[in-house]
Amino acid sequence: MSEKEKEVNIEETKPKENLILKGWKDFVSSITEGYNKFQKSIEEINTNNTEPQNQNQEKINKFLKDTKENWDVTITEWGEEFKKTHKDNKELWDNNLGKINAFFKNTQESWDNKIKEWTDDLEKRSLETKEQWNARKQKINQDINSWQKQTMNDWDKGLRSFRREMIKGSYMFLLYMIPFLIIFVIIMYFILQFLPN
Repeated sequence: MSEKEKEVNIEETKPKENLILKGWKDFVSSITEGYNKFQKSIEEINTNNTEPQNQNQEKINKFLKDTKENWDVTITEWGEEFKKTHKDNKELWDNNLGKINAFFKNTQESWDNKIKEWTDDLEKRSLETKEQWNARKQKINQDINSWQKQTMNDWDKGLRSFRREMIKGSYMFLLYMIPFLIIFVIIMYFILQFLPN
């Protein structure tokens, strides 16, 4: 046999690789290699994202801590301002109550004085003529009307003063409370943004 025949014979005796098996092995090895690359890239991304997440968590924790401290200070300030406003309103109330009591006392004294004056005048004039009696009666009616008008004016002034003080007290309360309520709503909005759903 010649050399050529021997080589051909050797090639024929070599087991031929199964092409399907070889293709399958190549396919599996490429999938495994791709999976390993994918897994490495995911691990790198996680490592890169973990640091910013930790930094964000620290910022969130710091924000919440600062917010709590600010809220505690704000609540304390609100309490102090509320106590002061309440004290001022109580003083104004006491002052207005004194004015109201003084008004009723003065009105009662004025009424008593007028009645006494009219009674004295009636006793003096009991012997007067009918014309004088009509003139006196008319004067008494005018005195009653002027006294009623004066009393009504005093009442209106006192009521206006009382209303003005109450409105002023309510306005001051709202003036102090609205900014705090706005701040509270904003803080709650930001806190709710950071909380998980």
